[in-house]
Amino acid sequence: MVPFLQQFHILLDDNGIGGIYLNDIPLVSIIIPCYNYGKYVEEAISSAKNQTYQNVEIILVNDASTDPLTKNVLKKVEGDTSVTVIHHEVNKGLPAARNTAINTSSGKYILPLDADDTIESTIVEKTMKILEETTDVGFVSVGMRYFGDVNFVHVPPPINFYKLLYHNNVSVTSLFRKIAWEQVGGYNESLTEGYEDWEFWINLAKHGWRCSCVEEPLFNYRKHGNSMITESKKKHHYIYNQIKNIHRDLYLPTKLSQMKYQWRVTKMKEPRLKYSNKSFRFQDNYQSK
Repeated sequence: MVPFLQQFHILLDDNGIGGIYLNDIPLVSIIIPCYNYGKYVEEAISSAKNQTYQNVEIILVNDASTDPLTKNVLKKVEGDTSVTVIHHEVNKGLPAARNTAINTSSGKYILPLDADDTIESTIVEKTMKILEETTDVGFVSVGMRYFGDVNFVHVPPPINFYKLLYHNNVSVTSLFRKIAWEQVGGYNESLTEGYEDWEFWINLAKHGWRCSCVEEPLFNYRKHGNSMITESKKKHHYIYNQIKNIHRDLYLPTKLSQMKYQWRVTKMKEPRLKYSNKSFRFQDNYQSK
């Protein structure tokens, strides 16, 4: 048997960014922010553990939960050696909780999973395969199965960067490269009222990363009561204007006109293939990789 420490090696690029590998198999970090979702979080953790791809780590960030049920559940989770639990002393918001988890992570790839959602057993295997085989793809979206108060399946159309500026069609639970997260400075922690994932995908594409999509419902989105996304939709115009201000250069009329033409031409040139890896790339001065 190979000694435990000799089973691992670390690969870093010129900027000191990389990850820990086990027998040349990349480590994937599944990160779970949690705020008062003790009712659901064990289901999220169970789905993260139940992956066909085994080389994963699970990091849970308790964003200063206040309800007794969540506190008790998290105490129980702390006894599980397969889950790393981190506690925020004060509530910092969802994007900060994700950044805390990723800063702690050792994986080459990151999969965010909200505490009230679940994932299918093959999501890591199928999304990671694309990132391993296509070096300029930075993030991989998946189809979504809605459950709870509603029940339906949504498989997003081919992702178009121009349309992404107006509508978020990328799954919140999408696998991405840690190096890409580093490049854009992580999730924007000022977006505490929602759409932080939308801004993050825009930022990745702006920096030249392509996006692919596995056209299968591998992410299960729980629709229940008055959730954060429900509140975000009520404030859509306010939060959307925040995103437009952050990426003001992309929303200039001349830039929008250029991108609209570019993506109309791209659509005509690239036929859609069912169950293929859809991808886009914004090809201009923003390619900083």
